[in-house]
Order: sequence, then structure tokens, then C-alpha cells
Amino acid sequence: MKKNIILGVTGSIAAFKACDLIGLLRKKGYSVQCVMSPDAENFITALTLETLTGKKAHWDMFSLPSSRSPVHVSLADGADLILVAPASADMIAKVAAGICDNILACTIAAADCPVIFAPAMNDKMFNNAIMRDKIKYLKKNDYHFVSPVLGHLACGRSGIGHLAKAEAIVEKVEDILTDKR
Repeated sequence: MKKNIILGVTGSIAAFKACDLIGLLRKKGYSVQCVMSPDAENFITALTLETLTGKKAHWDMFSLPSSRSPVHVSLADGADLILVAPASADMIAKVAAGICDNILACTIAAADCPVIFAPAMNDKMFNNAIMRDKIKYLKKNDYHFVSPVLGHLACGRSGIGHLAKAEAIVEKVEDILTDKR
């Protein structure tokens, strides 16, 4: 049976890498639907994500639902796994704090399936004590992470914060869905 993955895309320069993830996930037989944070469209369009997935990309918290259930609840109910890649510092902090002010954060809060974050951010942001604490808190509460890697960052230097390779992220997805945690 085909597994349904929600790919959460956040406001990060690495948002374009969601295209590679969609391709790899679909090649492995997964159904992929994108949910975007409000800032994601500053980096990638819903049209691009819809074209690659063949499904509507959700970005508007108040779009009309196709059923009686609110959009974020319907999305969460239909998901076997939520993958947030790239996961911005903002989205990680919101989820850790229980802030539900956009469709992606609300979908994650309404979900009872595994959630994986693949962070992408400046190395100073990733190594900030508060961010490290939020990540530790989420891990303690059964959220999963694919750690960022050393690489070229948008600020022009290299550091830990570069989005992990798409293959490593997909491997984590498969491990979780086949319960090889």
C-alpha cells in the first residue's frame, strides 16, 4: 500500500531542494503532498511543488476544505509521515513551543504520525543554545531529526547547517516507515 507523506517546506534558501526530495520519494513509490509555511513562497512556488507531486500544495490556513474537516486536520489524518525539509529555525521553535499560527505548524500539531525535521539554517542559528534545547526537547518527545551537514551556507561561509543530502533524508523516512528506528 502506498504511503502518504506530507512534505513541509519552510522559508529557507534550501527550499529548492524539496524538488529533489519529491523526486526521490515518488521514485520509491510514496505519495507526496506539500504543505508550505508562509515564508516558503519567498523561495519556491506552490506551482512548482504541485507540478512535481501532482497534488495541491497547501499554504493558506484558511483555504476552503474539500470536506467538513479543517484542511490541517484532513492533511494530518491522511499522513503516514510528515517530513519537514528544509526545517527552518522558526518552524522548529514553533513546533517545540506549540505555536500553531500557520497551516504547517497546525498540521504537525494535529498529526499522530511520525514527524521528521531536516534542519537547514546558519551555523550560528543551529548551534544557538536555545535552538539546541528546542531540538533536544522535540527528540525527547519522539520527533525525529536528520542532522544538517557541514557545507556552504547562504551567508557565504561554511559550517554545520547545510541541509543533509536528499538520499540521507529519504533513508531516514524509510527507516521510520519500516520501523528501523
